[in-house]
Amino acid sequence: MSSEITRRLFYGLTITFILLAVLGQLSTGIYTPFFAELAEFHGAKISLIEKSVAIFLIAFAVSQLVSGIACDYLNKPRLLQSGLLLFITGTLLVAYANSPLTFLVGRVIQGLGGGIGVSVTRALSKQLFNPQQLNVSLSLTNIAFAIAPAIAPMLGTVTGEWLGLRAIFLAVLIIALLALGLLFAFTPALQIRRTRDSLHVLRETLILLKSSLGPIVLIGTASGFLYGIVFGFVTISPSLIINVHGYSKGAFSLFSLLATLCFVLGSVVNIKLSGVSALRKFTLSGWIILGLSCITLLWITIMGTDSLRLIMSFSYLAFFLAGIAMPCSVILMLDFSDTWAGLMAALTGFFHLTGASVGAYLVVTIHQPPSYAFILTTTALSLCSVIACAFIRIQQPG
Repeated sequence: MSSEITRRLFYGLTITFILLAVLGQLSTGIYTPFFAELAEFHGAKISLIEKSVAIFLIAFAVSQLVSGIACDYLNKPRLLQSGLLLFITGTLLVAYANSPLTFLVGRVIQGLGGGIGVSVTRALSKQLFNPQQLNVSLSLTNIAFAIAPAIAPMLGTVTGEWLGLRAIFLAVLIIALLALGLLFAFTPALQIRRTRDSLHVLRETLILLKSSLGPIVLIGTASGFLYGIVFGFVTISPSLIINVHGYSKGAFSLFSLLATLCFVLGSVVNIKLSGVSALRKFTLSGWIILGLSCITLLWITIMGTDSLRLIMSFSYLAFFLAGIAMPCSVILMLDFSDTWAGLMAALTGFFHLTGASVGAYLVVTIHQPPSYAFILTTTALSLCSVIACAFIRIQQPG
């Protein structure tokens, strides 16, 4: 019944799915320029506000994994609606929080609701669209994933400077309400093709995990650590750029945009290197990041300099290499099964976000200046990724 999806309906559904998928990134990036102001507002240390990124990512990762598996059994549109309502509830808590605890609880609820949108929209796209439409939809979603982290700080800066701290989160609320309205408008279309029922879903899932659990965990862990480097930068960059080096929030947004462009450029280069195996590109990227991390760490330690130019140059190279590595990790994970791509997509997101939460938490836990903490975190994460890669022996089931 995929042929019944008209061009207009296709793009309407795609826009709805994109909004649902990127809400988590928007809700995180939008308040990063105001870590210091939020800490002062809530009477908390800035490290607590920085840790809210890691806390959100943990909830987001768990939600994405659970919902990705559950959507094979449950009604997908209703699951999406429930997740979006949960996200809206968390956003209201964050916007009107009068204590650090309420703020953190709101972020957890946002994460639990937002994770549902990522996994379930992927499953619905596979269910509703024909192969050509699916390729276009996923490509547009990937572009949105790359752009959202760059746009969010800019949107937050403009909104916060003009309308105040609370308006930052109310802006997220407006976007979520728009997504909810579109979701309800297109709910009849989402019933065009119902989920394929299977009496053996659980059994076949367990068989897949039993036969390939080791390689799945190793690839997922290795890719998660590399993704943790990205969110280590996202978490510490406001303190590094704004508080330590005294740049404006607008300049911080531009620095973030350049990092995103480096990630996108890496993804483009990955496509151009189609003749190289995904595992080779992924492993080599990890080794280069580790080498650059060690060189930068030695330079800072011996020379005693941690100029912003040095740290940002390293960060842009790391983002470029991560842009090559991350699509490769998705391919490696999905290659384990053609039948249960939804499960593997959920596991991929879980490992990526778990690694992201580790990077975000570790970088603010190390009691060192921001630049030194970031380089130490990057070195540790890239080392762990390389070690995991050394044990990977892929023997995908047919």
